[in-house]
Amino acid sequence: MTRPTPDDQILAVLTRRQYTHPHASITDVLADAVDEIGCCPFAVNAAVVWLQVDPNRSIGRLRRTELTQLARSIERLWRQSVGVER
Repeated sequence: MTRPTPDDQILAVLTRRQYTHPHASITDVLADAVDEIGCCPFAVNAAVVWLQVDPNRSIGRLRRTELTQLARSIERLWRQSVGVER
């Protein structure tokens, strides 16, 4: 069994919150991801700015592709901030 990668973990949190709390803002859901996974909050903020995501938009309004792109961007920026290569 393979371990989930950080972007898979982030995507799982975003997806779960999308279905359990669809009206929560992206900001609130990403704050939960930081608490649950321990990802870098600076990487999260940088990904939101880079992708030009409205942080006040509800998580339920994002498409699966947008969630995936957000999770991968957070993970990539997180790796860069700590200087770890995959």
